[in-house]
Amino acid sequence: MISPGLPDRVIRSARAYSSPILVSHFAMCAATAAICLVAVALYDARSSGDDDAQSLAGWNDIAAQAGELEPGL
Repeated sequence: MISPGLPDRVIRSARAYSSPILVSHFAMCAATAAICLVAVALYDARSSGDDDAQSLAGWNDIAAQAGELEPGL
């Protein structure tokens, strides 16, 4: 069970420990995460069509080989 006043104590404690260094560290982490998300989105948008075509071609080859083996069984 959460004791009464816990949220207030946590917020007061966090404000006491916040510093410009902590804020700049958080800003750097947020900027890095945003850059990584943009990079992943761009890579996914660029390569998804090629990957789908390659996968489909591979599955078509497998299906053709299985069709060749089926009459022999």
